[in-house]
Amino acid sequence: MKNTKQREALLHILQHSTEPMSAEELFAQMKAAFPTLALSTIYRNLERFAAASLVDKDVFGDGIVRYSFARAHHGHYLVCTGCNAKIKLCDCPLSGMEQEIARETGYSIESHTLTIYGKCPQCVHETEKKGGNSHGI
Repeated sequence: MKNTKQREALLHILQHSTEPMSAEELFAQMKAAFPTLALSTIYRNLERFAAASLVDKDVFGDGIVRYSFARAHHGHYLVCTGCNAKIKLCDCPLSGMEQEIARETGYSIESHTLTIYGKCPQCVHETEKKGGNSHGI
């Protein structure tokens, strides 16, 4: 894949982002530096990067595809179903389970993802203020 200033900038933004980003969010950040940039170019490059394992592609509960810079271990997240805030989990709670599954099944496991959905403290507080409960019942 040919290295261009746009591709370099796209990877740089993803590498320094603290959370996954949509193509539209990336487009908005890059538009000032690249005024002739088209959103379709962002999508095309993100798909190329994903195919080359340079970026990870995730779809959270809101249905929006988001991309993050590929690291040695894929991200695990807590996602608020109220405000859509995302918190990346630092430790992998599945490492031991993954090894056990590989041993039991003979699979050579390549990767896994984990996304936990719930309400953040702020949304729980807002729900309780409105007279609801935080358990969705």
